[in-house]
Amino acid sequence: MKGWTVETFQESDVESTSLTVTSVRAVLLSAVYPAGEELVWVGGTIRSWDAALVEVTLSDGTTGLGEAGAGIMAAVAVPGIVAAFEPYLLQHAFAHPLDVADVLRGHTAFWSRGGIVNGVAGAIETACLDAVAMRNGVPAYELLGGAARDSIAAYASGGLGATFDDVSTWLTTQVDHGFGTVKFRAMKDPDTTIRLLDHVVARLPAGTRFVLDAVQGCASAPWSVDDAIRVGTEVAARGARWYEEPCFADDLAGYAAVRSAVDVPISGVESNATVREFAELIAAGGVDIAQPDVTFVGGPRAFSRVARRAQDAGLGCVPHVWGSGVTFSANLHAALAEPTVELFEYCTLPNPLRDALLVEPVRFRDGRLDKPTAPGLGVALTPELEVRFPFVAGGGHVIR
Repeated sequence: MKGWTVETFQESDVESTSLTVTSVRAVLLSAVYPAGEELVWVGGTIRSWDAALVEVTLSDGTTGLGEAGAGIMAAVAVPGIVAAFEPYLLQHAFAHPLDVADVLRGHTAFWSRGGIVNGVAGAIETACLDAVAMRNGVPAYELLGGAARDSIAAYASGGLGATFDDVSTWLTTQVDHGFGTVKFRAMKDPDTTIRLLDHVVARLPAGTRFVLDAVQGCASAPWSVDDAIRVGTEVAARGARWYEEPCFADDLAGYAAVRSAVDVPISGVESNATVREFAELIAAGGVDIAQPDVTFVGGPRAFSRVARRAQDAGLGCVPHVWGSGVTFSANLHAALAEPTVELFEYCTLPNPLRDALLVEPVRFRDGRLDKPTAPGLGVALTPELEVRFPFVAGGGHVIR
């Protein structure tokens, strides 16, 4: 089986993956939508797509990029966290980039055991992986044990809209583009969500599978468990592929109750920021599908640990992917290298920060994403992009 713990590398391999970081900086970017083209969803209006990137420079001058996924909502928090990690990162000799986040967490256990802080630790690890793979002239997945497959199935994720017709039109467009599974978001209240299901599912082309994302059931005002079950019963009756995040992220008992009551797989929790949180969710019997994100859960190694825990429990693992080109690529490389991960979330909403940061176009065909071939993660940040996408505070994914 392909895998990627440091122990699987021979001595010469370890030597080629050693690194020392000489500088690190946070880079905040915003792609501001023109008036009238903002993204409207259950959480409010997205006026800009924000990204909180981390750039490392190695002692040989090679640079690499990572991203803190929570930066789409809280980018302004990231620069201070990066600065706080510096004393434990700079000039430290690492044998492998996958050691980086564990070392950072070990030195900072009094304040870094979760949330966006651990996301930043993971972003630094991702940036180191990108840099070392760039230096070696190989795609990042080669440092993760190699790609387990040449391509991975993908589903279309988006499904935002102010009206039922907005959502339905988006779904149909994704099917036309070759996706066999499409995901859309719930509305604020259970009854409107059920009416949305009635409207859009009947209009899906024959053979299309769907997912309902209840957005922590639902966003800033979670439903009761009874309402989550009521919606889940309707989701199951319409043959959903799975029912995503029917409860508030920390409501483990709620997840377990919904899972036991409805005949549809339950998934979550994309914002979990530690392997421990996933372990607790799995132990509680809360999900059928774990949804880690490299940029939230603490880096590529943490992602693999979650995937392996899910496999050991007989559960599925489908990554959450919702960010710039760095988030897209980091999760794609991790998913390709992990034998148990067979499906990938592809957010197809307009996102200039995805397209501009990728060095080669996304190759999607026949419902699958081909593995990248560029060195590293296949991303690049230029001075021109920093000028083109200056950070604008107060936008991003603000939930009302």
